[in-house]
Amino acid sequence: MSFDRIRQSQDGENMSRKIFSLFAVTLFLELIIVPSLSTSVNAESNTSSKSENIQNTLVADVTFEPPGSDKPDDTAGGASRGGECPQELMSIGGCVIPLIPSNTEGLTITGRPTFFIYLPENSAKEVFFSLVDENNKNHYQAKIPLTGKSGIIQFTLPENAPPLEVGKNYRWAFIAIGEQGLRPDSPGVQGRIRRIEPNVTLQTQLQNVTPIERAALYGKNGIWYETLASLAEARKLQPNDPNLVNKWEQLLKSVGLEAIASQPLLN
Repeated sequence: MSFDRIRQSQDGENMSRKIFSLFAVTLFLELIIVPSLSTSVNAESNTSSKSENIQNTLVADVTFEPPGSDKPDDTAGGASRGGECPQELMSIGGCVIPLIPSNTEGLTITGRPTFFIYLPENSAKEVFFSLVDENNKNHYQAKIPLTGKSGIIQFTLPENAPPLEVGKNYRWAFIAIGEQGLRPDSPGVQGRIRRIEPNVTLQTQLQNVTPIERAALYGKNGIWYETLASLAEARKLQPNDPNLVNKWEQLLKSVGLEAIASQPLLN
């Protein structure tokens, strides 16, 4: 082989090495830079998502808009909220008070809703819960233990309770059980509830939202029980958030429950 041919062969090998080296460096940079860029983009996306969620929590306005004209004629009015409690005692939270709107029906979209009542400081150890259907037939009963503290308790129908049927009206009651058991004069309250089927628009809107956003959607659609339950859930997730405390108090005040708006959630 001549010297020129040897030189050309060496030059070709050197060029191949340079091309391979350049390709290796490029690939190495891609392996480092691309994941870094992806991580950066994901981090920015997560930060943006978190910021958006925080912003939604701050701006979500939870109000209750009473349902329209399709409510039944025998829905609960304001009279059932106070029972036999004198107005002067009710105004300072001195009686058992159900957390239901005044002069409007209570709607739910779930078969096992959550009920809320306020209990003043008392000696009762239990409260009796009763739920009957529109034919006055017993639907579910339970005894709920108490701590004696003043505040708002909640009770959700358990899984072993038959679910509420869509389109039917029910009446519920909470009665405090004293040392002498249930008596005709035992303090208690009652309310009414009707289960409805949510429309397609609301079902879509309720997907992938936070509890505070759910509360706002339920409130705008006049669904009281889930409005209150969703807002209570948001408060439990962030018990020290003053913004959520304020939303809770404003909601209760808007439906005439200002006397107990600042009372603590006990469970």
